[in-house]
Amino acid sequence: MAQRSVPCGESLGVCRLRITALDPITGCVASEADNSYVLDDLISIVVTPNIETGVDTTLIGGCGCKIATFKAPDILKRFDLTLVTPKKSAALESLLLDGGVLYDDSTAPVPVGFSFPTGADCASEVRPVAVEFWTKNWTDDAQDSTLPWIHWVFPFSIWSPGPFTAQNDFAQPDFNGFTRSNACWGDGPYGDGPESIYGASSFSLETGGWFYSPDDLPAANCDFATIAPSS
Repeated sequence: MAQRSVPCGESLGVCRLRITALDPITGCVASEADNSYVLDDLISIVVTPNIETGVDTTLIGGCGCKIATFKAPDILKRFDLTLVTPKKSAALESLLLDGGVLYDDSTAPVPVGFSFPTGADCASEVRPVAVEFWTKNWTDDAQDSTLPWIHWVFPFSIWSPGPFTAQNDFAQPDFNGFTRSNACWGDGPYGDGPESIYGASSFSLETGGWFYSPDDLPAANCDFATIAPSS
């Protein structure tokens, strides 16, 4: 097989988002049913680096002249995330916000409503989730044919609801989150991580990251899905 050309495209759009429930203590995939969800209709996801500004100090002499100056490097603490989607999905909001789900009474119950979570006490947090999303790998005027997607991974995040406006237009509520590192995520449970594709076992996504992907996007559904932690 011929050597692959070095990919160097542009990230365009956002076409899929996948959420996976995690154990709040270990960060591993939660061992329960209904622990996964895939969204296709989203407006945007904003990723903002949260930076601790490095110490910046200058020693000024008695005559007002600079004697010495020092600037420490800025420190990346985490990423802040904002998801905007028009979809009203009880499964989506339950995984992000850890509230209650109303099911209908059919043979195979489906989620049809959501109750907002109560405030967490001092000793607890909202259940964390891993968040992944896919953008197009675009070059010149077309999507790349061999590596069509850029797969973004944030292996541990905690979310809260944002504002929305009900008016004579489509509502676009947002959700606000922040990230932490997660050594337990590894290559992820879905078989589409970098090690699964490239055999790159030394590539760590503990703090998040991205990689070019040839794989098809995961199928979206407004209902929960279940992924086995050991898969």
